Amino acid sequence: MSRAIAYLRFSNAIQQNGDSVRRQRNLINQWLDLNPQYDLDDTNYEDLGLSAYTGAHAERGAFGEFMEAVDLGLIEPGTVLLIESLDRLSRERIGEATERLRSILKAGIEVVTLCDGSHYTASSLDDPYASIKAILIAQRANEESEIKSKRLKSAWEKKREEAALTGRVMTSACPRWMKLNPQTREFELINERVKVIRDIFEYRIKGMSFNKITKILNDESTPTFKGKVKEWNPSTIEHLLSNKALIGTCVPSYASKLKGMKEIQNYYPPAMSDDVFNSVQDIKLSPFGKLSERDNPNLINIFRSIMKCSVCNHSMIVTTVAGDNPGYYVCPMRRLHRCYAPPIKRGLIDSVLIHQVLVFTTKFTKSGNSKSLVQQITKRNFELNKQIEKLIVALKMAPEVSILANEIKELDKELRKNETTLRLLREKKRISIIDDVNKLDLKVKADRETCQKYAFKIFKDIRIDTSRKTCCIFFINGLKFIDFPLYKTTRGEAIVEALAYIDEDILFF
Repeated sequence: MSRAIAYLRFSNAIQQNGDSVRRQRNLINQWLDLNPQYDLDDTNYEDLGLSAYTGAHAERGAFGEFMEAVDLGLIEPGTVLLIESLDRLSRERIGEATERLRSILKAGIEVVTLCDGSHYTASSLDDPYASIKAILIAQRANEESEIKSKRLKSAWEKKREEAALTGRVMTSACPRWMKLNPQTREFELINERVKVIRDIFEYRIKGMSFNKITKILNDESTPTFKGKVKEWNPSTIEHLLSNKALIGTCVPSYASKLKGMKEIQNYYPPAMSDDVFNSVQDIKLSPFGKLSERDNPNLINIFRSIMKCSVCNHSMIVTTVAGDNPGYYVCPMRRLHRCYAPPIKRGLIDSVLIHQVLVFTTKFTKSGNSKSLVQQITKRNFELNKQIEKLIVALKMAPEVSILANEIKELDKELRKNETTLRLLREKKRISIIDDVNKLDLKVKADRETCQKYAFKIFKDIRIDTSRKTCCIFFINGLKFIDFPLYKTTRGEAIVEALAYIDEDILFF
């Protein structure tokens, strides 16, 4: 007997509960009853919820598997592909749509459209009437999909405009700590879940790591927002702490941002104040993780994650701390015999970087540079958004390439850090480093932790050459100090004076 293969598709997952699949299967059974010489193959190809307008069914769906089987010669010539209509194969532009049909027919596979009983074979490629018919169907399918797409986009744009202007709810979908009241059509907070969130924020403000918070919630059998116990994880905590929906903001996805969608303020009922949310963002953006629970203040590494080895670029660590002895900075690769940079006394480094550099950073500006720090960061954010957009497009084309997702994550981290800095500047909460650091007692643990946070906001990178006892300092505002000496005194006032005579972002020592 001859062989037949069925292909079913619909583009919207909601249609799974409708008539689409039943209708397509009934048409297949009716055709088989009328053509008993064909035997339906056990392997059916189904794309349930994948669009043929975007080509998703061919990129990652069953239709793509079918085309691969055709290319590999696994489907015998003479086999009939049963489809409801040609628009099930493709709703893309005419060129792509007709090319899909031609490649199937060239392989000797026949196509039957069940809605009108048309039977396409390799000879149809030379039949002008069959070709014109296929082109017209492809054109109609593409136009229908394009019209639907524009109508849907327009409807959502209208919904978003109304939501931004009046607060009208666009959809019942919402974060899991709230629900939609069907009578009032307004979102309402779920109090017991909001309490859990506020506890999480309180834990984080106290300096607890994501792992510590996770352990507390699981030990106390606190249900997740899916109702499960002992299933909290650090990733969930991290994501929750940065979710702007907690302060009422509706944030579009990356894909939606590419389509021009913007954040909607005051869309959700806030679960906390802006001050509480923003205070945690500074903690979240810092790389320190869990703060030391031991009492020795020297265990607080003020330049943690900032200071790098100039030889291998690994973050420097602190070693041999004992009592009042601050120990040494050393490259962690040294103990693995993968780096031979010698250790350097930590007390010397901290004294120079804090009292000769950190306390003067608010005065480290170039007179010849008219751009303010706000302008520089705003420009950088624009560049970051463009890079993220390009990576998202690339990720759509190659979703299996995990490195793209990692790059997006890193760029987004920098973007969020910059946004926090801009917020502080615009609220005129810029810290007076000179006064504040001079008031700190670096022999007190809490004061060292405060100094650590200042350093993280000021320095982007410090690359230390332990052999030459120099370092290259890269500031958040773009300024660079090259070969800054760590073995002699360089007055901060002298650096400020020198900056008045340079036009570049670099100062050599």
